Amino acid sequence: MRALDKIMMATALCAVISGPTLATDEEKTFNYSYIEGAFVHDNFNANGLRLTDRDGVGDTSDDNFGTFYDATGNGGAARVSLTLPFAIGNAGFHIVSDYLQTSHNVAVDVTSVGGLTAAGIVATKQKEWRAAFGVHADIGKNVGLFAELGLVNNKVDFSVATLDLGGGGIAEAALGAASGSSTALDGKLGLRAMVTEHLELTGFARYHGNGRLTSSADGLSVAFTAKVRAGAGAYYHFSKRLSLGLDYEFGKPGRARLAARLSF
Repeated sequence: MRALDKIMMATALCAVISGPTLATDEEKTFNYSYIEGAFVHDNFNANGLRLTDRDGVGDTSDDNFGTFYDATGNGGAARVSLTLPFAIGNAGFHIVSDYLQTSHNVAVDVTSVGGLTAAGIVATKQKEWRAAFGVHADIGKNVGLFAELGLVNNKVDFSVATLDLGGGGIAEAALGAASGSSTALDGKLGLRAMVTEHLELTGFARYHGNGRLTSSADGLSVAFTAKVRAGAGAYYHFSKRLSLGLDYEFGKPGRARLAARLSF
């Protein structure tokens, strides 16, 4: 499915149920002051990632070419959002910051220029930190619109790879030098809708400046390019303070979060 189709589906999810009525209440339906802790299931999507290193198999004075493969993994995340003490008409403002980290066992094939081959697993961590300024407004009786713009930093950390040599035996290769990080623009536009007294549905489109893995220009390390993504989720509000939710950000890597939220 194309990215545009995903965006339309995610945002339409809330728009369809919103109705045409404009909000007339002064009291805001949605709270933007909260903290979250989450379990994260994420993918390491290699996109055919191929890197050059100097620590692999064979003559270490030569370049060795490694090909990386997709891997799923788990981790944790935290998010903090705070409503700012001013507004313009129906529009309020907030700041938000979140961090997540996941661990993966990534398969890698290594071939030296001398023709020696090896295959194995490298322990890999993906990290993401985002900080953004946001604006929000009620646009219907139980529907809210929000937009966020800020910066996102992503990092892929490779550790030591354990390799089975093609000619027999085991070797280790330090692939830390192939790790990479980048800071880029990040933007989000979404809807929140209360479909019952306790159930909230969300949908959003996101411009992620680091949304896709690639290799650096010299082929020595991981780099990132921009990607547009869509997401959707649901939160069950047990009370005004406590809610539990699940959201999914489509794309490769796709990402699922099971979050507990405490509002204040």
